[in-house]
Amino acid sequence: MFKSIATSLALSAFATGAFAAQTVSEIDVSVDLPAIENSEAAQVWTSLGTDLETAIAERIAPQLGEDGSEVVIDVNEVALATAFENAYALEDSTLTGMVEIRVPGLLNNEEYELSVTAGQAMSAASPGVDLDSMTIASAEVYRAMIDAFADNVAQKLK
Repeated sequence: MFKSIATSLALSAFATGAFAAQTVSEIDVSVDLPAIENSEAAQVWTSLGTDLETAIAERIAPQLGEDGSEVVIDVNEVALATAFENAYALEDSTLTGMVEIRVPGLLNNEEYELSVTAGQAMSAASPGVDLDSMTIASAEVYRAMIDAFADNVAQKLK
């Protein structure tokens, strides 16, 4: 009987730990600014790293602490459309990065590639929006892509 109680407690502790929100001690975003090929878009996207760090931190504020995971994001591709007036090109413009969640302990790290298209981000942020009237350099598109990327990272940490 004691053995089954101990096993139940161990499984319960394991399950609780597996589903508990992670404490995060650091968020670091690096951006390859030369990947932003369009000069008009580059003006809007210059603070991408800082804005993305802030957006993630806002979403996981209760999880921020001293001893926790490190979230490291390497934005390795910002494929911005060169045809600014073309809604099809805008819809397919992507923000892509490698996300690494470094958890204390051996073999606990997680790494994945995350891509968000402007079309996905805008339909989530503003359903029914007319992409024909926007460009990748618009603040609304920029904010929607930052928010969609940050939402995904925050969800992985909860």
